[in-house]
Amino acid sequence: MRLLVRNGTLVTEQGLIAADLLCADGRIRALVDRGEPQPADEHVDATGQLVFPGFIDPHVHSRDPGSTHKETFAHSTLGALCGGTTTVLEMPNAIPAVTDVATFESRRREHAGRAWVDFGLWGMALGPANLHEVVRLHRAGAVAVKFFWGYALDKETKGLVYDFAAAPPDSLLLPPENGEVLEMFREVASYGGVLAAHCEDRHILARSAELLGHPIETYDDLLLARPAVAEATSIAVGAQFARVTGCRFHVVHMASAAGARVVREARAAGAPVTAETCPQYLTLTDRDAERLGPAIKVYPPVRSQADQDALWAAVNDGTISSVGSDHAPHLVEEKMLGFGSAPAGGLGVETLAPLMVDAMARGRISATRLAEVLSTSTAKLYGLWPRKGTIRPGADADLTLVDPSGSCHISNDRMHALNPVTTWDGWNLRGRVTASVLGGAPAMKDSEPVGERRGRFVAADHDGRRT
Repeated sequence: MRLLVRNGTLVTEQGLIAADLLCADGRIRALVDRGEPQPADEHVDATGQLVFPGFIDPHVHSRDPGSTHKETFAHSTLGALCGGTTTVLEMPNAIPAVTDVATFESRRREHAGRAWVDFGLWGMALGPANLHEVVRLHRAGAVAVKFFWGYALDKETKGLVYDFAAAPPDSLLLPPENGEVLEMFREVASYGGVLAAHCEDRHILARSAELLGHPIETYDDLLLARPAVAEATSIAVGAQFARVTGCRFHVVHMASAAGARVVREARAAGAPVTAETCPQYLTLTDRDAERLGPAIKVYPPVRSQADQDALWAAVNDGTISSVGSDHAPHLVEEKMLGFGSAPAGGLGVETLAPLMVDAMARGRISATRLAEVLSTSTAKLYGLWPRKGTIRPGADADLTLVDPSGSCHISNDRMHALNPVTTWDGWNLRGRVTASVLGGAPAMKDSEPVGERRGRFVAADHDGRRT
């Protein structure tokens, strides 16, 4: 099939280019002068629109398998598609967790028949319990391995246990201690992989909760129990480990000015450290807690306006290289249990692109920088570039089309999630994601799918051997 995207402005690594784009056999064939006759089976008119390399969401928890009453992979990837994302990277802590190659391959097969967009898979690092399995996950095509620095895991399911002080000790895998974490850094460095972490120091969290002196009742209580220094401390330790081992260390869902400062200093000193943040930290503050109630609860928590401003500065100066949704749905009744008992997480995969496009339309980020953090830098980090994340001949023909002068409205009624309740319900946004192309064929138009689901598994290529 030959597809011609006409009359748009291409957002490339070289800047904005007014050109048509010819796609054939699932890949980009050529950038051609506007109006130059090109034989094509189908045309997409992009007049007045920006044509981005397909957006990538690197941080998705689809709850599938194990908690499919909360979400499914089919629902999350449909939401991704309708929001303008063409590739998702699925986190490893569904049940059972992806801690070995057998589970990785099983997860790949299960998801392949349900995917509305292309997808990659994370692996999970447990410390000594699977230290020598992480290289095998890398060779199988995992985009990275992640460990949860501040949480214990259930021994049987590897599910997260937040309050592990109250759980039977023999039922838990405790978080690795720093010596074991350093060993993980050395192992991942030995094969050139990426080690990512949820950065909150568990000892600081435990002591902060004790000093609070009573159960968490308000959002202010939650912030006191999970201070920004817990995040910054883990990032600082990880940065030192990265520097001494050469391991590529990635901070997921960074939420604080303190964390951003540590990452900036580490990068300036030459440490191989990268960071991600999420729309909840770029659009919400602690002042929204009164309006949203426990629906705002995520880990690390949403903090102050000063933190939000610092994160935007970090996005624009390159300290933060990737933006992901941390899509992590729960049942509505679970989220209404109160600030102390409600689980952390919420919808995000369908609103990731619209919220970032709104930021572009309001002047908080340029089109070229938006392409970097939602596509190019993310693809490079996770071993998907130059197959993904770029508009150049030979790359996958995955595209996201944006009308910067348009507008859109976020509504629970239009969400495609299994439990469609979003923090941003009722928001009116500037700019509009109008369409997407997946593998050289139209896949979405006006926030609804075009045709059947046809997402494919994409293996990471950190070693330059796969095509």
